Amino acid sequence: MGTLLREEIPVAVGHRGLTLLAALAARPGEILTKAELLDAAWPGTAVEEGNLTVQIATLRKALGPADNGGEWIATVPRVGYRFTGTVKPVASAPYKPIPPSGKPSIAVLPFANLGGDQDQQYLSDGITEDIITELARFRSLLVIARNSSFQFRHSAMDIAEVHRKLGVRYLVEGSIRKLGDRIRITTQLIDAATGTHLWAQRYDRALNDIFALQDEVAALIASMVEGQAEAESATRTRRKPPADWDAYDYYLQGRAHFHRYELEKSEPLFVRSVDLDPTFAQAHAFLAQALVGRFWYDNDPRTLQKAWDSARTALSLDRSDGVCHQSMGLVLTHMRQHSDAGVHFERARSLNPLDVNIAGDYASWLNYGGRAETALDVLETALLREPLPPVWFWEVKGSSLFLLGRYSEAVASYRKAGDQFFIHAFLAASYAHLGEMEKARAEVEEALTRKHELTVRLISGLPFTDQVALELFTSGFRKAGFPV
Repeated sequence: MGTLLREEIPVAVGHRGLTLLAALAARPGEILTKAELLDAAWPGTAVEEGNLTVQIATLRKALGPADNGGEWIATVPRVGYRFTGTVKPVASAPYKPIPPSGKPSIAVLPFANLGGDQDQQYLSDGITEDIITELARFRSLLVIARNSSFQFRHSAMDIAEVHRKLGVRYLVEGSIRKLGDRIRITTQLIDAATGTHLWAQRYDRALNDIFALQDEVAALIASMVEGQAEAESATRTRRKPPADWDAYDYYLQGRAHFHRYELEKSEPLFVRSVDLDPTFAQAHAFLAQALVGRFWYDNDPRTLQKAWDSARTALSLDRSDGVCHQSMGLVLTHMRQHSDAGVHFERARSLNPLDVNIAGDYASWLNYGGRAETALDVLETALLREPLPPVWFWEVKGSSLFLLGRYSEAVASYRKAGDQFFIHAFLAASYAHLGEMEKARAEVEEALTRKHELTVRLISGLPFTDQVALELFTSGFRKAGFPV
């Protein structure tokens, strides 16, 4: 499908959003009915119309205002939508490749789902992501993170083009087919600079062997690139795999929803995963993160206590996993135990220094402590490896910029961060400090539409330990016109 770029910078938009944009842009000025758009983005699937509304709203945020100040995608009441812009074919815009680091660089492209069932896409995505995670444990390698490599899911595989856009030396590609209680995985390692296939293998295994197989694939790739000594050293910090296939399957489904900010869908799947395998540390860790996400909406201390219980369980099961420490750091931050949270974030970073998600949560903790400049450095370093980070990453960066008084840049970052109520609240505060009160009030309305009981007192309850930083946000909320 491709990538949405603004001034040559990739904008994080999901596959369905890109599909809708492509359908609208293919017929500029024409009205596309809701039925046509639903069929384009969800072919052969019965979905609620609200899904389309959410995707269109996300696209509008990503596109920003049109040249005339209006919307690029106009609503035709009770009928559908129309793309208002002019479409001109242009040459493919370049990605900004990662700068050289002296380390061999690898990108794992999303493994193809050969099962024929699109509902199983989470399986191939999840296994690909876990191989990326395993490779990232090899300290001598520079591994491109998920969001960047997954941009090539719907592109025709052109090794030279991927090499040019991502700037990596090695590519891993493969496919997955689930056959009853067995799984077939094919994978190959490619020298992207020359197009040479260095190694290829096909595995036919029982489903319950998938966890050991992921480790095996990662170790073989690493040994091809860096040598067997590095591969052997990484095994000492390998994650503990789940004991139950179904638990892993629910975990992958939950993680797929979590990446799309569908917390209400991800949480019960993580619960099901840990019910089936109470020893699955990563499922407990992600459940903790999903519960923290819910706490932002319900502000219920019992939700945060559940998150702490899950994070504590994750750590008791695997203290050598960075995600488990990250989850505890996230929970303790929101429990205002900042010193202990920092210990866990530092441990998470030492276990997996290349994980962009750990970097983002660590930077958020730094923001709350009034260390915005350090946070921004952490984020910028992470972006060198991950030019297309998860959407929430831009919220953290926006807050760093806000705390540094760089309000216009904060607005640009927040605009990439999604459509949650708190994003609109942060935008309102940014515009208020810029003196753009009409825009500030518009963002207040957007925030209150999504969370009716939102007040200055509520949104100023963010877990800041630095009072100067807290007052900067609180004064912005007041200026913007939120109810006290």
